[in-house]
Amino acid sequence: MNNTREDEIVPNLQITKPHLQTSIVVFILTWSLALSLWYLKDLDKTILFTLNNANFSNTIAFFSKTVSRYGMALIASINLILLLITFKDEKMKNLRPVFLLTILSFAIAGISGDLLKQVFNRPRPIIAYAGELSFLTDSNSPAFPSGHATKSVALAVPLIFNNTKDNRLTTVSKILVFSTAILVCLSRIILGAHYLSDVLAGTGWSVLCLPVSVFFTNRLLSKMSPERYEFASRIWILVYIALIIFVAII
Repeated sequence: MNNTREDEIVPNLQITKPHLQTSIVVFILTWSLALSLWYLKDLDKTILFTLNNANFSNTIAFFSKTVSRYGMALIASINLILLLITFKDEKMKNLRPVFLLTILSFAIAGISGDLLKQVFNRPRPIIAYAGELSFLTDSNSPAFPSGHATKSVALAVPLIFNNTKDNRLTTVSKILVFSTAILVCLSRIILGAHYLSDVLAGTGWSVLCLPVSVFFTNRLLSKMSPERYEFASRIWILVYIALIIFVAII
């Protein structure tokens, strides 16, 4: 995505053809693999049992629980810090629309992903393999796609896909949000909450939702005057604070 900005004009986001193609390809690949793993139940089960927390130390189990619980809050916090910096650093200001995109990405991918859970209605491992695995979770909603994977990736991909000129801070931030999202996804398997196929589906769904989120972000930005845009940007700070609290307790 490229940000374009002129004086006294509200910036918008442009999703390039390569980004659109990447979103579609990632979705096709992840969902093809996810559905194949679901169909080949033994392979999905083998991966689940191999990565189960019972095979690792208590430290790794504790780390997985912590990442699963607070990983999304960390990603949202990194976005919030960058948003705050855009009010102090003029060179960072053209990054600001990305933070509205992140909010919409989380909402669109998260809500639609939860609806997909009801459509596929796949039982959780805790139901399918009760008594066979060590479970460090009590989630009982449908498994496919993984809600944590969907939401954590939805919070991370807008910044990762952003094409504005990076400085050291944005580069490090991209690495951090990407790494955290991956760890959240992995933790859900280790805790026994999800199969690998669930996590892959959640990841692919969030990436597919990104172009849709860009469209709605630009629709909102196009209706804002420069003054309203500045005011709205400050409201986003409050939204992020609420989001951090929300994802830390779900």
